[in-house]
Amino acid sequence: MRARLRLGDPADARAAAALLVAAGYRVLGQTDPAPADLLVVDEWTPEDAPSVQAARLVGTRVTVLAELVLAGAPRPLVAVTGTAGKTSTCRALEDILRASGHEVVISSTARANNAWPDHSLAGPAHAGAVTVAEMTSTHLCHMGSVHPDVAVITMIRPDHVEMHGSLDRYLAAKRKVVAHLIPGDAVVLPVDDPETCVALGPITAAVWGFGVSHSARQPGAFAVGGQVVLDDGRAREYCPAPASGPALRAALAAGAAALSLGLAPTDVAHAMSSIRPVPHRIHRLVGPGGVTLVDDTMAATPLKALAAITEFGTRDLVLVVGGDDAPAGVRVHAAPEEEAVLARALGAARDAARLLVAFGPASDRVRAHVRPDVVTNDINEAMDVALGAAASTGAHVLVSPMFPLTTQDRDHVASLGTAS
Repeated sequence: MRARLRLGDPADARAAAALLVAAGYRVLGQTDPAPADLLVVDEWTPEDAPSVQAARLVGTRVTVLAELVLAGAPRPLVAVTGTAGKTSTCRALEDILRASGHEVVISSTARANNAWPDHSLAGPAHAGAVTVAEMTSTHLCHMGSVHPDVAVITMIRPDHVEMHGSLDRYLAAKRKVVAHLIPGDAVVLPVDDPETCVALGPITAAVWGFGVSHSARQPGAFAVGGQVVLDDGRAREYCPAPASGPALRAALAAGAAALSLGLAPTDVAHAMSSIRPVPHRIHRLVGPGGVTLVDDTMAATPLKALAAITEFGTRDLVLVVGGDDAPAGVRVHAAPEEEAVLARALGAARDAARLLVAFGPASDRVRAHVRPDVVTNDINEAMDVALGAAASTGAHVLVSPMFPLTTQDRDHVASLGTAS
């Protein structure tokens, strides 16, 4: 058997090669003319990329490193997917499990603290550990099958459609995480979000719910009146809500997942206090002169930014949006469904912000929908303007770009503040 690798990260490529050799494959060089039985691509590869289409046309199977490493990962496997909240849910579950005395296998090297299955999971398996993996649509679309023990769905809305060619194919990728569940498995669903539940279709697994102000008695984790209610179907436990907004929803999804793994409600309630903020995801910092700086720089989609704007919209707000609207030459948020969400998010931004600062190539997309107060060339200039304005008014600065940023841009924003 022959395999070809197209992975951008050298460490991922080395890990994939080692796994393939162990499985009996011969790994071909990129210039080797021999036909390949398997093509391993990275998660940045569009589903309809010419290389993927050409491979499938001649019968070559396509996969990603995630499928290779998860095949040998310890069980149980918790796979988390959704349009927003994946990383925060994975990291919250990691904190809950570790605080409860469980070993966790989860990425330690993925960019921006993501929990994508990468080369850091390719080592020896640890018996008794729980594997927690963040599964994006561009992992799932290239995977032959996915069968976690626990599938967690944070929410589903139109997003990254340009990576799939159509909304139907995006939704089909997301559904893969629940397609092979059996009655002995578990699925964690946002039961207060019927749009997501309908998008998934029929579920053959035990359902654990999470949600806000959801009072129905069922197994799961729910926030009601400033408290978290944890119910495993036999007992209930209460604890203070560890966060608000999107971070609270992530904590609830993680709490429900922990219950589905067999943790007692009392143990989960105690561990909730161990959940830590995740960098670049509505992360409150203290900026220059004591200004409240909210680093939400991983909000590269309008839906994620809208969640932060909703949380902070009642405050005196300086809002920074922008970035790159066509990374690697692929125009983002271009599908009609996503363009509509972009218009809604920018309208909310304009309504909420006393000062709206746009930056970078995406400024033109911003100006197509609303009128920013200031347009700058890059994130450095934008932050100078935003922090200067906030220092004189006492406003919060929220950096929720709606478009992709570079790692350097995110690091620059984080460097301007310290954890509060």
